[in-house]
Amino acid sequence: MPTGGRKRRFGISVPEDLAEALDRLAEALSADRSRLVSEAIKAFMEDHKHHLVPHECTGLLIVVAAPGRSKALSLLEEFRDVVQGYNHFHMPGFCIEVLFVSGPSARVSALHGAVLKEPGCSVRYVPVGH
Repeated sequence: MPTGGRKRRFGISVPEDLAEALDRLAEALSADRSRLVSEAIKAFMEDHKHHLVPHECTGLLIVVAAPGRSKALSLLEEFRDVVQGYNHFHMPGFCIEVLFVSGPSARVSALHGAVLKEPGCSVRYVPVGH
């Protein structure tokens, strides 16, 4: 993702508690809010570029759901072309499923979207091996 160059100012609205936490973190890191927000946006864009830019990608899809709520297991067969490995962890009150994925970004994006549609599931893609 491109970085640097001209800066553009724009306004955003965030919950008060999030703004206060950002201020505390900026102070703890001796950094300004703009830098922290820019770094967060860059990381988010890198983590989600499989939705925007066709490429071969490798990463982890981490799914957190209430026990019995995730349909990630049922999606393994449909997406076996990109799911290279899978682990399931039981935690008190929730389950974590980690899918190691590798392949065309369009397929990884489709899997990511399918998991996001599941009620009660949160998902995060973490790229590996840039």
